[in-house]
Amino acid sequence: MLTTHPSIMLGSYFWDEDRLPRDEFDIRLAPLRDAMAGNGWMAMLVYGDAREHQALAYFTNFIPRMRWALALIPAQGEPLLLASMSSRDMPAMHAMTWVPDVKSGWEWKWFDAFCARLPAGTLATIGFDLMTPVLFGQVEKTIAGRFALVEADRIAADARSVHRPREIALIRAASELASAAADKITERWRAGDDVETAALSGERVARDMAAHDVRTLVSRNGGRTLEPYGALFDDRPTSLLAYVAVKYMGYWAESFVNLLGSPSRAAQRATAGLDVLLAGLKPDAPVHDLAKSVDAAAGSQHPALGRSRGHRIGLSPHEGEALHVDAAGRIAVQTVYALRVGTFEAETGGAVASAMAWISRDGTVHILSRNDPELR
Repeated sequence: MLTTHPSIMLGSYFWDEDRLPRDEFDIRLAPLRDAMAGNGWMAMLVYGDAREHQALAYFTNFIPRMRWALALIPAQGEPLLLASMSSRDMPAMHAMTWVPDVKSGWEWKWFDAFCARLPAGTLATIGFDLMTPVLFGQVEKTIAGRFALVEADRIAADARSVHRPREIALIRAASELASAAADKITERWRAGDDVETAALSGERVARDMAAHDVRTLVSRNGGRTLEPYGALFDDRPTSLLAYVAVKYMGYWAESFVNLLGSPSRAAQRATAGLDVLLAGLKPDAPVHDLAKSVDAAAGSQHPALGRSRGHRIGLSPHEGEALHVDAAGRIAVQTVYALRVGTFEAETGGAVASAMAWISRDGTVHILSRNDPELR
């Protein structure tokens, strides 16, 4: 789900060395080191910003709170991390990453100095499609005449093709926060709160549990559409449909809340479709066939969810691999999926059943959370 992105990240975020020790990042960096050695590249440059930072967070654990950051990873030696923050913020930025050398990105001299110590050759880039033209111009100015740039996003994608065990543990923890937020939304709605007061109560619970970011969407029209709340604390429709996404220790999880004023055929079909989806979640299962089976069980699709029945989730709310009838891929093991089946009827509105799940290599489906429509 696409939600409003905050201007500044406010929640708690730091490098928890107990959960993600340094050797975890040595393992993650190994494919980059191998690619540099095999291709003769002098270094890799990994870019991310406050909006999108999957690769940067995966390799460095650093997530920009504002603007951008650039990891400079040489073929030999320790990386350097430039963060677009003032020098007074650097002590706090150090707490977010294992990278020993973190500099202010406003002082471009650090990038110049990094390139100056490398022999002329090729620099590989990851995430540069996110970079602004102005910043890319600064990069070009520094490397002019000494380095060529080559895109290496595929190498990063291959390195992240499955979720590592420590990642799954963190997504599980994030899922617990998302469930706690959803439970609070449910509790406050049942106690008589309006839509937005209930949603804000859910957000507060997640933030009190040290969430880095919380985003919610609510419906004011019986589950027909979802939208960010707009400070209109006077509406209480007969049913509640809400979405909450939580970011914890860099990893996302999500949950839906669907409380109905009366029994609904749309809710029954949504639950039936989710049953089919979870039952068909098998290693290497064709996504096309699975999505067709779910569509047959669920019938009409909810307009707010589009054609997708789920996607991979992790360092981004939507890491890709959408599950829909035109997808050519297959279900992957060791990969956490956010699953949702939404249906819609003109008479009674919409309903959504959702879950988060992953498959171990032996084919076991591990359900992190499940939320079906229920009567309030």
